[in-house]
Amino acid sequence: MIYQCYPKKENEKSLFSEEPYEGFGLEPEVNESLFLNCPELEDPFNRLQLTEYACMLWHWRNPESNSDDWFGTTSHRQLDKLFYRFSTKEMVDKLVNDHNVVGWGEYSMYGGNKNSISLREHTNICHPGLNEYMEKVLEDFNCTLPARWDSQTTGFFCNYWAMNLDLFNEYMEFSWPIVKNSLNKIKDSNYFKTQTTYLTVSKDKAIGYLMERLFIIWYMRKGITPFNPFTSLPILHRA
Repeated sequence: MIYQCYPKKENEKSLFSEEPYEGFGLEPEVNESLFLNCPELEDPFNRLQLTEYACMLWHWRNPESNSDDWFGTTSHRQLDKLFYRFSTKEMVDKLVNDHNVVGWGEYSMYGGNKNSISLREHTNICHPGLNEYMEKVLEDFNCTLPARWDSQTTGFFCNYWAMNLDLFNEYMEFSWPIVKNSLNKIKDSNYFKTQTTYLTVSKDKAIGYLMERLFIIWYMRKGITPFNPFTSLPILHRA
């Protein structure tokens, strides 16, 4: 199943009706089982920091809730960014069976001069201080940013993907210790303290911006690239 994350009751009108999708509420007002095996989600600060990662954590801790042999997530705001959706579970089944990891949130990054920019440059523009924060938090787990971080100009951002359960469990085993560590340390970081606020961006979701990139770091470290059944979308940064 592809779980479509949403925080508020009024967001339910944006949920997809197609077979592969099921809504997942990110707040207890829209999900009465949200705290099941997930005591971390009882804290409102954690819920906002984790954003859609809360859905991944919940399903990792409650695997019996998903009857498919793959797991996927997306957002109730997907159509604000990405214009594709699957019509049948059979379609997703085949793609995951053939490719293991399927992503539809692939972006190509460009600077103000319309030249391609790297994932590092893109992160510096969107979230100043995040590259340095990621390097520090990864070091705590004897990890480093992949070499391609400084040269790759495209990336599949979380949370627009589906993958088989073995890889999903592997991703969570990699990412959760890093995310959990950040929940304890984020408020003391310069990245959190200096995070700028614009549009929907704020320090209240600082870990969410880390989470978006942990997926890229994970698949780069494994030497795999998600299969995109659609097309990469350009992002132009004028900063």
